Order: sequence, then C-alpha cells, then structure tokens
Amino acid sequence: RPPARLRGVEAAPNPAAVKVHLILPRSFNDAQQIADRFKDGGPVILNLQSADQDLSKPLIDFASGLTYALDGGMQRVADKVFLLTPRDVEVSAEERARMLERGGFFNQA
Repeated sequence: RPPARLRGVEAAPNPAAVKVHLILPRSFNDAQQIADRFKDGGPVILNLQSADQDLSKPLIDFASGLTYALDGGMQRVADKVFLLTPRDVEVSAEERARMLERGGFFNQA
C-alpha cells in the first residue's frame, strides 16, 4: 500500500484543517453518530465522563472496533475521554494538550 498523506489538526483557523467532533453519548443509540462522524473523516472526541459503566464499556468496545476496521486509531486522552482518529489524520501531542487545556471538550470533575 502506498504511504497515505496525513492531514493534520491545526490549532489556528485553517480551511484545510480537519474539524474535531465532540460526542457526549447518553445512550448506545449514539454509537451511530460516533461512526458517522468518524466515517466523515474527522477526529472524534468521545467523552464518557457523564456515562455510567454499563454505557461506557459497550461504547468503548464499539469505538475500538470501528477504528480498527477503518484503519484508524484510538487513544485515551483523559479519564473516560478518548480520541478517535481516522487513518489519514494525525493529531499532534501539542494539539492534544491544547484540547485538554481548553477544558471545553471535557467536564471538570
């Protein structure tokens, strides 16, 4: 397979930058929204901080299978907060840190 071109997530406004989607699921039915946003080609922040264990576990399993099947990646960026990245998107460590610092993505616990 030829090497893929990576699209980066930029902190500064940039028309070529990829939009990051934040999802705060309330039920397993929100799994479709996770998949749809991920298939659109943008990173997804999956914030499970308000979800109980009975919802969190199946959604983590779903997101893990989704990212594996579509050659993406999944990493924990905070307690019960996961970053799902499509195959051709890279989020730098600096941008992940900015996401955490902004606090807008995550509930303050």
